[in-house]
Amino acid sequence: MSTITQRIPNLFLGISQQPDSRKFPGQVRDAVNTLPDFALGMLKRPGGEYIESLTNATTTGRWFSILRDQDEKYVAQYANNVFRIWSLTDGSPRAVNMGTNTGVPGTCNIADVKTTLANYNAAVNVRKTRLTELHTAQSNYAEALAGQNATTEELFDVRYNYTPPGVPNSFYDVYLYSGITKNSAGLYVVKNADTVVSTSVSLPAGYSLGTERTEEHPKLAAEGYRVFTAIHEVAATHTAGQLATALAAMNNAQTNYSNAVADEATKLGLYNTEVSDCAITTVPANAYLKDADPEDIEVLTLNDYTFVLNKGKTVQMDAATTSAALPHQAFVVLTIVGTGHYKIFLDGTERGTYNAGSGGDVDAILNDLVGDIHNQTFGGKTYTAVRVGAGIYISCTAAFTIEVVGGPSQDALYAFQDTISTVSSLPGQAKDGYVVKVVNSADIEVDDMWLQFNTSSGATYGVGTWEETVGPGITYKLDPLTMPHQLVRQTDGSFTYEPVTWDDRLIGDLTTNPNPSFVGTTIRHMFLYRNRLGFLSNETVTMSRAGDLFNFFNTTALTATDDDPIDISASTAKPVTLNYVRPTAVGLILFGNTEQFLLSTDSDILSPKTAKINTMSSYECEADIEAVSTGISTNFIAKTPLYTKLFNIVDIRNDSPPLAEELTYNIPELIPSTIDSLISSAAASIISLGTIGNSTIYQYRFLQLNDKRVQSWYKWNLTGTLLDQFFDQSTYYTVVANGTEVEVQAFNLRQSSDEGFLTLPTGEKTDVFLDYWSINPYRTYDSNADTTRIFLPYETVSGKTFVVVALGGYIGGSNETSSQSVGAILEPTVAGSAGAYYADIAGDYRGRDLIIGYQYEMSLELPKFYITKNEGSYVSSDQTADLIIHRLNVATGLSGPVTYEIDLTGIPTWDNVVSTTLPNTYVLNNVNLSATSLHVVPIYQRNKNISIRIIGNTPFPVNLLDITWEGKYSSRFYRQG
Repeated sequence: MSTITQRIPNLFLGISQQPDSRKFPGQVRDAVNTLPDFALGMLKRPGGEYIESLTNATTTGRWFSILRDQDEKYVAQYANNVFRIWSLTDGSPRAVNMGTNTGVPGTCNIADVKTTLANYNAAVNVRKTRLTELHTAQSNYAEALAGQNATTEELFDVRYNYTPPGVPNSFYDVYLYSGITKNSAGLYVVKNADTVVSTSVSLPAGYSLGTERTEEHPKLAAEGYRVFTAIHEVAATHTAGQLATALAAMNNAQTNYSNAVADEATKLGLYNTEVSDCAITTVPANAYLKDADPEDIEVLTLNDYTFVLNKGKTVQMDAATTSAALPHQAFVVLTIVGTGHYKIFLDGTERGTYNAGSGGDVDAILNDLVGDIHNQTFGGKTYTAVRVGAGIYISCTAAFTIEVVGGPSQDALYAFQDTISTVSSLPGQAKDGYVVKVVNSADIEVDDMWLQFNTSSGATYGVGTWEETVGPGITYKLDPLTMPHQLVRQTDGSFTYEPVTWDDRLIGDLTTNPNPSFVGTTIRHMFLYRNRLGFLSNETVTMSRAGDLFNFFNTTALTATDDDPIDISASTAKPVTLNYVRPTAVGLILFGNTEQFLLSTDSDILSPKTAKINTMSSYECEADIEAVSTGISTNFIAKTPLYTKLFNIVDIRNDSPPLAEELTYNIPELIPSTIDSLISSAAASIISLGTIGNSTIYQYRFLQLNDKRVQSWYKWNLTGTLLDQFFDQSTYYTVVANGTEVEVQAFNLRQSSDEGFLTLPTGEKTDVFLDYWSINPYRTYDSNADTTRIFLPYETVSGKTFVVVALGGYIGGSNETSSQSVGAILEPTVAGSAGAYYADIAGDYRGRDLIIGYQYEMSLELPKFYITKNEGSYVSSDQTADLIIHRLNVATGLSGPVTYEIDLTGIPTWDNVVSTTLPNTYVLNNVNLSATSLHVVPIYQRNKNISIRIIGNTPFPVNLLDITWEGKYSSRFYRQG
């Protein structure tokens, strides 16, 4: 057998359910609580920062976020017939006025709600301020107490400077940061925090030699130095008087905090009383959200407005109509003054006549005809006649007919009542408010229009203009109680839920300016596109006027304008139901159950004349889970009875089908069909899938390099069960249920070595890796038992390990460990009851920096190892060879303790823990982390008998870079036939 080694260059290619022999190097069987970073390696996922427990929240209903801008971010819920809204920054609640027609009881006083809420939020802020003051006072007291007596401290720290190989003038240097060196001439150099205390043949006052460390640092030894720990005597820093002052200040701060806690509880009780008075138990039958299921509610935020859609509500027109009947009226126009008779026939009988003889004038003709009709009663009907310019306005107490003749050719007069053939026949002077229908083409109705005469001066009769108006006897406005409503942020920070004021039909009738297609049916989806508000209903896309979001009617029947509403249908041989849209650079993708369409235009302007819908592709899409965008692609899901598939669409064009691929091809049975939440982050290149009420999240991350994509699937196990998830730039938020409580956690996806709570000697910084992590909670000290009681700001989490990380420094001081460090990782037992859970730890931790949270486990299950060869789109492996794995060499970046769980066939599972120090303590002046390391894991077993899991189950990071395995290989294990 020959010795062989093979390197797996990375571990960030994620989960693959292909056989191990076909996995690409870097793919794994399972990856739980990991985060692939294509620059740093496979990381332990970030911990969830505890934001706040949401006051009065329930674990049911419809959850959503309102991300207005950098300063205005909210999380919201609709449940029990009311909206509740909280600040995403600190969890403080916001008042919501539920408006009218929602069932708000008469006992509700929204002004009192706002007042008591403002008082409660102010009390919370005071309590937080008093806690900060108490921490400062405790820190001052702890320092004063520690400084009462002279002490000694051990100083030793060696640091490194280097540049990578291959860089011009690269170097590697070791230097003493704290401690003592002695050269061959007997010269002592004493350093404290990189400051030279003395250089002499004798040690300075207050310093003495400690343990010799020369053998640990051969490079310094090669330079002729012996290296020692420095024993430093530290004089007392505080007097008894200073201690007494600090104690009095701490006791006073404790009293102030206790008072603030009591006041907060009082203010919360008053606020809750007002909330109870506003509880809605009976909802009006015509309320917009009456009986709406959570999945029926959709929201869309635009600045201060969040529109609320009920997908189960049928849109109707308001019952109000324009005037059903026009006045009994007519208008006679004189066009030619000549010879002959001028006659007016009312109901077929001549009632007005004028004989012009050989010629007449306008005044004589019109005045005579007016005189014949005005105030006369014919056939039981009384008429009035008024001369208006070159015409006569006639009105009657009942309906009548009119015919006119005049002049030598019998056409010097013409009359109209409620219709006229062309606009050019309308007079320039008429009665104010006169309405007429211009027929234009007798056999075509769509070119008809309704016009109303408006006098210039507002007088009853006179000169004016004919302007378009709405036809008589028709509905003209949308019923706002059946249309989407809005949550509006007010200037005082509260919100109001109310109907939207939709624009009415102002011109035309049901033919020339018809109802929008969504009237009479339900709206499936709403969206904003090119400064238009859009709705999907059945197979139709309806978009408002450009720049006029609430207007779905034309403003003129004369011509189609570019800013008119767009109402267009997607049609194929099969019935189509459009469910949601996703905008792209070339148009709007419309997603149906089994087909996708592209709404686009060949013009720079999207208008009713240029909009078109073409079939784009034919994929099954989940109807109730919207597609998402990752910036360069559009993604949607489809389901089988058991599993969920994720698809990707790219290269979308007007003139050719898009490129589409299934992203779950290598994990066909990983994601269950229960998925009901799909979100994405273009900034982080992540797609996240979850199930409401479950704690497992499935995430997909990718890196696009020109036409090549590196991708990774992995899982997160949340602490708590999911209610909602969303991204805000590089932060991932979850709203989770913890028992009956609802809490918000934030996960910072930006990995940075220059920020964090813990600092390595080499300068790198890192956060702690805990869920529900919170900094410096309230604590008390029992001097008799010498224990510190830490109070949890949230409810306890069952089935999880509670952890306290003592950073070592004083609150407000440096987070770097020092000679004052009392740093430790503690796992106390949580006790207490709802609203008052606590954990006791030994020692006095008043004034010390503490981080609390719940531990979660990172786990990476490796595939079985084979001799592999990359064949481009697939991997070939030698499965018949005899391969004995001797050891693994795992390269790590910034990491704490790592456990390698080895399961060998026929042998009990055993763990190999590789740790910088002991797992539950700090070494003095250090933390249990290493910036880089090479973990050697002994195996010595045949490859097919090995199962390996890499585990990180401490509050420290794990960063896996690559793996190299070593072994013996023989290709003659099986005789070839």
